[in-house]
Amino acid sequence: MKHLLEDSHGIALVCVIFIVSILLTLTGASLLFSGLDLKSTGNFKTGTMALQVADSGVQHALAVIPAGPTFSYSSSTQVIPSTAYPTMSGFSYSVTAVNTAANTEAILTSTALGPNGTKKVVVAYVGRMGLGAIYLPGAATNYETEFEGNAFAISGNDTNVDGSAGPARAVSGIATTDQALVTSVINSLTSNQANNITGRGGTPSVRVVTSLPQTVSQIADSYLSNPHTDLPGGHYNGNGTWGTDASPQITRITGDAEINGTISGAGVLIVDGELEILGNFTFHGLVIVRGHELEMSGNAKIYGMVMMAEPTSEEQEVEVKGNAGIYYSSQALSWVNASWPEVLPIPPRLLAWQEKF
Repeated sequence: MKHLLEDSHGIALVCVIFIVSILLTLTGASLLFSGLDLKSTGNFKTGTMALQVADSGVQHALAVIPAGPTFSYSSSTQVIPSTAYPTMSGFSYSVTAVNTAANTEAILTSTALGPNGTKKVVVAYVGRMGLGAIYLPGAATNYETEFEGNAFAISGNDTNVDGSAGPARAVSGIATTDQALVTSVINSLTSNQANNITGRGGTPSVRVVTSLPQTVSQIADSYLSNPHTDLPGGHYNGNGTWGTDASPQITRITGDAEINGTISGAGVLIVDGELEILGNFTFHGLVIVRGHELEMSGNAKIYGMVMMAEPTSEEQEVEVKGNAGIYYSSQALSWVNASWPEVLPIPPRLLAWQEKF
């Protein structure tokens, strides 16, 4: 009996040791996996932060790339050197660029580095995109827009001067720098007029774009530093030619202008005052209105872009009616850019974005 009790005590001791060993193993494993989980969570957090930093590098690059018709990165070029991210300690980014698509687009590579060897790389594709068929800078409180009838057209879809579809990406039908103005323009349309303003983003195509580095008047002055033709303000009721597609010119009207004849032109038309077009006016290129009113009716057609100067003390008025049409045309604007390069700012636009690793 004594031997049996001793044997039982021995077995019990072995069982206790075995159970304690299992508990210690489970506890250690639990602590190990807890540590791994914390490390995994930490890595995920720093990785997410690094991705945000890499995206900031892309935005920084978009802000410093010069405006112009093409890109100048024939080989991999550093656009942004290593730059510390201001609100996250230990993070930095750098950006390189290289051209693609015959220099009309560029590929940006933004690399973000962070603590503990964290690294994220983002690749972004950027291109040159026009502003819109009509560019209206300034606040909604300074504008009044009016549309009459259902036959007018304002199109941000790229259109060649012969009316065929152009090769460029669609831009806004009306581009503004104020979201409140977007709302105001849309509210001024009747239900059956919304489809008359087409382009990027659906109908009505009225969108906010980034403000240009120069004012519209400054852009006009840059063109006027080149040889140009000055015409007095007044009524233009006859026939006339203000430049051709093969030989575009810069035409300046030094006051208010009312055009009611059959006039064609190409290049750049700058009107220092108000512009009212009633007749069969056709223009290929850039029209800049520095006065306080643009009115188009009749069969007037502009292929290219119309820019209104920033409002001053008076309200800007834009009226489009009748069979008038304003069509964004990269073809017409390419003739302008070829004749007077680097004057019309074409800022870079983000086309696509992806995380590389």
